[in-house]
Amino acid sequence: MAAPLLCVAATDAAPAARSRAQRLAVAVAQQVGVLVASLLAASLLIFLALHYLPGDAAAILAGPEATAAQVALLEQRLGLDRPVAVQYLDWVFGALRLDLGDSMLDGRSVASQIGEKLQVTVPLCVAALLISVLVALPLGMIAGARHRTWYGHLIGALTQLGVALPVFAVGLALVTVVAVKWRVLPVQGFPPDRWADPAGAIHSLILPTITLAIPLTAGLVRFVRSATIDIVADEWVRTARAQGWSIPSVLMRQGLRNAALPLVAIVGLELAGLLMGSVLIEQVFALPGIGQMLLKDVGNRDIVSVQGTLLALTSVIMIVTIALNIVYTLIDPRLRGSK
Repeated sequence: MAAPLLCVAATDAAPAARSRAQRLAVAVAQQVGVLVASLLAASLLIFLALHYLPGDAAAILAGPEATAAQVALLEQRLGLDRPVAVQYLDWVFGALRLDLGDSMLDGRSVASQIGEKLQVTVPLCVAALLISVLVALPLGMIAGARHRTWYGHLIGALTQLGVALPVFAVGLALVTVVAVKWRVLPVQGFPPDRWADPAGAIHSLILPTITLAIPLTAGLVRFVRSATIDIVADEWVRTARAQGWSIPSVLMRQGLRNAALPLVAIVGLELAGLLMGSVLIEQVFALPGIGQMLLKDVGNRDIVSVQGTLLALTSVIMIVTIALNIVYTLIDPRLRGSK
């Protein structure tokens, strides 16, 4: 009878596996659809908001002494005299080809400038995020599992301080102590040849990365701590402890996955704050990243460059958020309708 039973079990398992795969595929397709719709809505919002800003971009670029004919000629050269719908569609279809137009100031390709600046901003943000996750997960689990002990209270107090401190204040303090007083690391700047000098690039990013990671780590520790407290209070944890398992063993074997769930969700929510924080950090440490480029272009009223940069940043945030949502779905089967 063993062979028929095995055949029946295998026959029942195959449709179930296909059903789970289909539900997962539907969930992923839904996330991709949300991404496409969100990007279209964001592009329209960015374009209209910048297009209808007070002031005439062509007149500002032409200068205060330009005549009306010179301003009209500049508008025609920049394509600003065309209907708004035509300008928007031309920009969107160009963005689909990774062509975000040319800067109004120097005529350089906006996409190439963004790619150049991202060589600084992406390593900065990725390094800060990795450090934050690697520190927050174990520290938050310790703080949650031992939340009634003195070191549990100490971790909680430190995370409150880390969240409350302004990013630029932390950066200035690190520059003053580590770079100026101790002279261990560079004060500001980035190697002119960028990653052709890996050691110099890494040295230049150490202090900015630590500065950016401190508030992010503090926020993530608080969420992991809260999730761990809920896990420790579960019935299955009390049962495991009654069977002789220690709290660390329970968390490492069973609770790590549950503690990682809120962490994945919060990382997606914190991503926008991470990129916005990098704008301040790049100013404090004089890093030639995407944030410094955006502030310069806003000051110069370079609308083409500003809207291209905003679309690029928005796209990165949305794509990573959707990717994290898909990862969250893979980790938690309840989100794809598994029984």
